[in-house]
Amino acid sequence: MIPIHWSEITNEWKECFRTAWESFKEGSRPVGAIVIDDKGHLVSTGKSATFGQLSDTVISNNEIAHAEVNALLKLDNRIHKEVNSYVLYSTLEPCPLCFCAFYMSGIRNLRYAAKDKYGGSTNLRGTTPYLSKKPIVIEGPVKYLEQLSILLNVYFDLCNNYEKAIPVHELMSEDYPMIIELAKEWVESAKLKNPRKLKIEDVFEMLMKDLRSKELLI
Repeated sequence: MIPIHWSEITNEWKECFRTAWESFKEGSRPVGAIVIDDKGHLVSTGKSATFGQLSDTVISNNEIAHAEVNALLKLDNRIHKEVNSYVLYSTLEPCPLCFCAFYMSGIRNLRYAAKDKYGGSTNLRGTTPYLSKKPIVIEGPVKYLEQLSILLNVYFDLCNNYEKAIPVHELMSEDYPMIIELAKEWVESAKLKNPRKLKIEDVFEMLMKDLRSKELLI
């Protein structure tokens, strides 16, 4: 089922995007990751903390303090002894660092919301003998959740005048041209200027409203 309303989104994705939104509210990149165990229980969350000291993270203020890394580092292998059936969720396609961390963690299932043609590296699967030996399952992107993920990331980059993101946005625009433009409109109108007064479900419904008004819901 394609989610059009927040109530139609699975609990796993809700939690993943809540984590991303918490990162945004704390002043860092809005990428979130979670790990679900073989019984469907949430066992860890991870925020992107490269831009500051964030709450509930293993590492912050570091170039490798990515959401997926922070989520995976919380798994104590004395407790989580069999993780093959666990699932790693991320709001954005994992980069080379995060994809390899996922692969080496022993988790066999990866789900991501939005494609990232610049840094996304799920295509590393099968490129070496080691990266070919594990029967991992990758699912993504997820319609409308991908738009939410791209919107948040582009909004954050533009608000912070993050010049390194320019080539990233250029490639993202090949898959999400209207969302890139919508993010620019949201920045101009300062639509998310008071993020602590908003919940991620509010942002999703605002996005859906704009997509409807532009007749972009399919």
